[in-house]
Amino acid sequence: MADSNFWTDMQINDKLVIDTIRRDGKDTIYFKDKDSRFIWNNAMHAKQFGFDDPNALIGKTDRDFFPEEFADKARKLELEIMRTGKPVLNIEEALPLDEDTVKYYSACKYPLYDKNNEIVGTWGISRDITEMKKLELELERSYHKMELLARVDDLSGLYNRRYFYETLEKYASLYEKRSDGSTFALLVIDVDDMTHVNDQHGQQNGDIVLRSIAEQCMANVRTEDTCFRTGGDEFAIVLLDTEKITAVGMAKKLVENVAGEPVILDGKREGVTISAGLAMFDNTEPDLSDLLSRAERKLNKSKREGKNKVSF
Repeated sequence: MADSNFWTDMQINDKLVIDTIRRDGKDTIYFKDKDSRFIWNNAMHAKQFGFDDPNALIGKTDRDFFPEEFADKARKLELEIMRTGKPVLNIEEALPLDEDTVKYYSACKYPLYDKNNEIVGTWGISRDITEMKKLELELERSYHKMELLARVDDLSGLYNRRYFYETLEKYASLYEKRSDGSTFALLVIDVDDMTHVNDQHGQQNGDIVLRSIAEQCMANVRTEDTCFRTGGDEFAIVLLDTEKITAVGMAKKLVENVAGEPVILDGKREGVTISAGLAMFDNTEPDLSDLLSRAERKLNKSKREGKNKVSF
């Protein structure tokens, strides 16, 4: 019987319920008229803007507190809610406070009806999810970092063999569908006499040579091209949207630049050279094994003919 009286009193005293929500609610709660002016706010919403009294917000709009772009986006959404009568649930809002700080909110927004069931505005609830969003973004960055590390060769800093094959398959699929005659080139590279370098100067100096070749590869390609270390002393470069004459010129320049840039081994300047083989992707016969085989045969030709050259 006592419980029944309690709930009867609560039903009668709606003001107690509303005042409790207004005073103690931890989410921001607000009501707006058709012009998006605040007509009711809870204490947490007022606190967001630096006010102790929720009534201080009455008559104001988002434009009084938020950046123009943010306020315009909110107004556009509220107009749509009033037009359709449909609420918008669990949307994520990003509020830039300055160049380095962004606050994130999860918001639900609803149409506001009067006693005649006519839409007279909107109301909404927003929850600060900034800390959760920061954690989410950090996890996402960590995932991308791990994903990148799985594709990168530790020694050279270039992409690794596995990603080399993934890249070839991706570009083969892309260029196979093109009808404009554009294609890509594959350049495979082998360091000349690498076994002698390791035997004469040791593995540590051999690693210096490999890093030097990697740097030369990166320095002699365009932004759209991709460099790989595909084996012990083997490298590859994919040259996009390239005619054969251009690809040959780039390959020759790389060979010349490597030969012209001695590497410091055991305190001495030692000359290092590379041999290379070039093959063009043929979208009329998009066989990657054939592309790789042709490039390798050209590389072997360079080796047989004295090294320090590119064959094509």
